Amino acid sequence: MVSNVFRGVLQTANSGRKGFVIVILATCAASLLLSALLALPWGGLASASCRWDCFWYSDIATNGYSRLPLLYDGKRPAQASWAFFPLYPLLTSTLRHFLALSTQSAGLLVNIALWPFLIFLCNRDLELRDIRTDRVFFVLFFVLYPFNVWYTAQYSEAVYGATLMAAIVALRSGWIGLAALTCALMAIARPTGFIMTVCLSAWWLFSRPRDAAIFTRETVRHRLSDSLLLIAAGGAGLSLFVLYLFHLTGDGFAFAHVEIAWHKRFRFFLLHIFHALGHKHQIQFGVFALLAVAIIWRMCSRAWALNAFLVGSTALLASSAGAESIERYVFGNPLTIQFLACSTLSRSQRFAQISLAIMACLHIVTTILWYRESRWVM
Repeated sequence: MVSNVFRGVLQTANSGRKGFVIVILATCAASLLLSALLALPWGGLASASCRWDCFWYSDIATNGYSRLPLLYDGKRPAQASWAFFPLYPLLTSTLRHFLALSTQSAGLLVNIALWPFLIFLCNRDLELRDIRTDRVFFVLFFVLYPFNVWYTAQYSEAVYGATLMAAIVALRSGWIGLAALTCALMAIARPTGFIMTVCLSAWWLFSRPRDAAIFTRETVRHRLSDSLLLIAAGGAGLSLFVLYLFHLTGDGFAFAHVEIAWHKRFRFFLLHIFHALGHKHQIQFGVFALLAVAIIWRMCSRAWALNAFLVGSTALLASSAGAESIERYVFGNPLTIQFLACSTLSRSQRFAQISLAIMACLHIVTTILWYRESRWVM
């Protein structure tokens, strides 16, 4: 009977886009139910999932950005919310206002809505590249993946991931205007958003068109104008935040300067990794950093060049400021999850099934670690 049900799910997923969407929504709903059950000892899902930087996002969504750092806060001395970009708090605040929800619930609902959309976009990206995978196993991989905890917590991962993948899918589909719009949104979603826009524009400029064997002068001209449009759109989005901070604090780049309060200073990335490996309270970040290097190295192939370029650039930027939270920036990146999913599902079915079973156990462990505010996931 179980096998008949599974065959029915497979047929539904492969019957068309509508059936695939139903499978995504049903699988995400089941995962959400499990997370809610695990969260009961911590006061429910909305409360348990609000950990670490959730304080800042909730504060921005409720009170807006502050003019001064928290000078008299013993837990967060001289820290401020300026390092957190406005798109996610803005969506949270809007939802909170229209649905009369608590800030935590509204922030959670934003990510719950975006997570299935992000999975769909990642699969659509593969389809545009003529890479075929088993749709059900692909969805299960994303849902059971241990480092997806930030996509249901009150963090900006879902907003950033959705805008990043939407920009990639739009470019592959030839929708330059939509790609520019998503690049503008991405630039106000995360500090790395504008850098990813520049990387995408460089990739688009030099990538070969699908319908042309060689570059022509006309192709180069169009690609150059498209790339400049992407950079301009991303720059416009970032400029809005810079101008706002300048109006609020007198420092348009306060989002970068306030990082000093978190002891984040630009250094050669290997120095940060070696420091983490030699520090008993940061050794996990050093281990994650080494694993990130290995994963990015595995991505370095013709088929996964864009993933390697974007994830590698993100890792370089993040690790140059410190090894802390490197697992979120690399292993929580949708491009990394996409690559690992395809790499796993390209093996034998038995290997894929065992991998999914192991990930299901690790997913539960990671979720509990997050609820307990463990430094292994932050």
